[in-house]
Amino acid sequence: MSEEVNLSEESNNPEEDVLDQDFLLEKVDEMRDLIHQQRFSECKPMLVEVFTPFSSNKQYINRLLQSLLTSLFANMSLFQRKKIPDGVFGFPIQHNKSFEELDIPEMTPEARAKYISSTISGLDQLLVDVEMDIRSDQGVFKDLKKLGEEIDIKEVKSTLEKFVSREAMLFLNHDLSKEEQDQASARLYQEWEECREKIFGRFVSSGYWNDEERAAVKDTILSPTVDSLTSQLLVSAITLSAATVFDMGKFTLLYDIYRQTDDDEVKVRALLGWLLVSTNCGCYEQHPDFRSFAEQLTEDCKNDSDLLAEIIKAQKMLAVTVFSEQKSIDYTNDIMSSLSKRFLGDLKNKVADLLDADEDMRNLFGIDEDEETSEEESPIRSVDINTDEDGVDNLNVDVDSPLSMDEMMDKGIDILLPQFKMLRDQTDFFTHLYNWFMPFYLKNPHVTEALGFVDEKRKFCKAFCSTARSCPADAYSLANLIISHPNEIPENIVDCYDDPEDDGDGSEPADEEEIVNEFFKEPGEHRAKRIRINYIRNLLRFSKFYKEKDELFTILDELDDDKPAYAVLAGPLFQDEFFDKYRMAIARYSFRREFPDMVEVMLEGVPCDTLEMHFMKGWVCMQKGDDHSLRMAVDHFKKMLKIKPDMKQVYLQLGICYRNLIQVDEYLENFDKLMEFKDSFSEEELFELKLDKLKFIVMNNRFEEAMPLAYELDYTHPENQMAGALLTQLLIKIGGEHAEENFQKAHQRLDEYFAEVNELFGSFDKMKKSGKDTKNMMMQAMDLFFKMMKNDKLAEAYNNYSQGLLALIEHQPKKALEPFFRAYAYYVEKDENVFFEALKEDYKWLKNYGCSYTDLMIIYNQVVAEHQQTEDELKKYADKSE
Repeated sequence: MSEEVNLSEESNNPEEDVLDQDFLLEKVDEMRDLIHQQRFSECKPMLVEVFTPFSSNKQYINRLLQSLLTSLFANMSLFQRKKIPDGVFGFPIQHNKSFEELDIPEMTPEARAKYISSTISGLDQLLVDVEMDIRSDQGVFKDLKKLGEEIDIKEVKSTLEKFVSREAMLFLNHDLSKEEQDQASARLYQEWEECREKIFGRFVSSGYWNDEERAAVKDTILSPTVDSLTSQLLVSAITLSAATVFDMGKFTLLYDIYRQTDDDEVKVRALLGWLLVSTNCGCYEQHPDFRSFAEQLTEDCKNDSDLLAEIIKAQKMLAVTVFSEQKSIDYTNDIMSSLSKRFLGDLKNKVADLLDADEDMRNLFGIDEDEETSEEESPIRSVDINTDEDGVDNLNVDVDSPLSMDEMMDKGIDILLPQFKMLRDQTDFFTHLYNWFMPFYLKNPHVTEALGFVDEKRKFCKAFCSTARSCPADAYSLANLIISHPNEIPENIVDCYDDPEDDGDGSEPADEEEIVNEFFKEPGEHRAKRIRINYIRNLLRFSKFYKEKDELFTILDELDDDKPAYAVLAGPLFQDEFFDKYRMAIARYSFRREFPDMVEVMLEGVPCDTLEMHFMKGWVCMQKGDDHSLRMAVDHFKKMLKIKPDMKQVYLQLGICYRNLIQVDEYLENFDKLMEFKDSFSEEELFELKLDKLKFIVMNNRFEEAMPLAYELDYTHPENQMAGALLTQLLIKIGGEHAEENFQKAHQRLDEYFAEVNELFGSFDKMKKSGKDTKNMMMQAMDLFFKMMKNDKLAEAYNNYSQGLLALIEHQPKKALEPFFRAYAYYVEKDENVFFEALKEDYKWLKNYGCSYTDLMIIYNQVVAEHQQTEDELKKYADKSE
């Protein structure tokens, strides 16, 4: 007889009731898997561990045993049922109905399968309740459950309708003064927010809903007498609940709301809700109800092109938004790079004006023609998102014509995302889960509080609405900034929202309806796109920055099969072959926009037998960067060349792979193949290829092969600092019978490179002694500073390192410290090991010139210590300035 555990008695030991939540959740998942596989008798260990904390909940125990016994006995004859041991589940069967009381009729195999499926659904519903109870024992779910414990789901609609009615009555009450109406309005919206938050908490932390409860929720959300803001919030709450603890009923409820609502905002949230929930269905993937839903969805997509189009648009926007952070950083860096060039030009003139420089002095500051930015050629490279499928052309942008907010949306540029985390923590607003999903509206108490601190209310209302067009959470974070620093609001923070046709000073009362209409009324399709982006950006911020995000489902989650949650078309709902071509389309879309994770998951299981497939899969392997993946990429590219030998682009990719794998011979052989296409490269492209080759073979000590190429590039492109720096280092390292002669050449080259610096420092000494011509000296110093700002920093580091090597060869270790320090300062920002590894490698030949390893390490440690001291001093100065 199996060991019996009496679940009808509570434990007398309080410590036994404190069980690890993660352990219990894991056991619930294991039990759910076994139940779906109809391996009921194997559930015993999990049953004991999971249900012991709920021993006093007779409703749970009865539901559990009723479903388990029914499922088990439906597959047995009456004789077999009588032979089953009493403790088969780990506790007495007598706790529930006896075998004879279970009414299980004789059935056909098909009917029996359907009957068992129904009982399994009952167990699923029980496990939804149990898992949510386990989660509600601590953390965010505990807080949510406590917050919403007084809410009766069936009474939600009538409660919300009262607020709508009160709002209408308030605006119809003309007996109140403006001040009294504002005060009454503020109280109303504060109460409304508090009520919404309680309902939100109740929905997120709720377990299984029966048919009556689901009908009540759907009726509430779809009701025209319930405001849209609340309906949107409730859809998000259902999404969070069902995606964290999958519930087939809530999943289908979201789909029904999506199909039946006329509210665009609610529709988008419901669409993204059921799509995201479907990716986290776990073992339900094979459940008859889920499969039936998937089959019906496939038929709906075949017959309804609008439904299919909305699903694909949602998938594309999920991809664009999730990968927007790097695009935003690239775009911001491009803008800053261009601005810095202009800043240097403006600064030259301002310094010259400050020093009252005459024309001759100003000539020292002459702005080179190549510093100027022509209107025809933008200094900022195009951010190639290539959204032609959405009807939006690629844009080349520059400082004088920055992208509009809408254009940034189309290109996946989210410039406010990097700043969001800093603003998030200004108040406790975002400690409330509810606020992450709150649509933006100007009467929100948080916004109203912020507006109370400013004078130019009209301008700030426009600022909030304009920011909310990009992402509602960003608008609320702007309110955070104002509330937390009311006395430090920059005067020009809203200058960009000035309306040239607006004659007011911005301090007059804001016509909120007029402002909202100005910012949010737009053509239908454009509005739909903005709504999708707004909500997904909110989801992204929640997924990245909510402090308790690990307790909830997020769009950045890696699911059990390593598929990212945002890759909805790769999920179990879209496995019918009908969707294959659409997954391939998303893979191509993601490939053009450089979203490797999306490409990989969309191509999973697709036969790799075409040039396109090999190229995309090879590219995905390259992005991973590890040696195994790079070798896989090489394999894909070689297969492409077998299909079509003369493919320049493939040889380019192979070159990158061989370089990263440090396979020198293969790299050189591939380079020779690539040079067969040299006529198709521009002169500049050809130079860059040769320079990359030179860097690679110098790094790998192929000095003899590198020397002719270094002389060639230095001759054809004398202005290129990197080519010159590589030649200088080669002259030092190549050795041989001409070593002394090469050292002298290297000395001469470095003297020429650092000539202006050395001359300027020499002039400073003379200036100190004579006390004359300080203005001209200052102009020369500033001119040198501007030139050095434009230097190739890597080439400068190479030349400093070369100068240090020459000092070591000449037995002047103290002289090596300063150039090594400058080189180290550059490399340590990239990789602190690079400088050390270079010294270790160069010791192999430096020892031939009397340099000991001990001396080298002493120098290295002095350089590191001096750099650390400099960093500490800078930090102290920065802290003092603050």
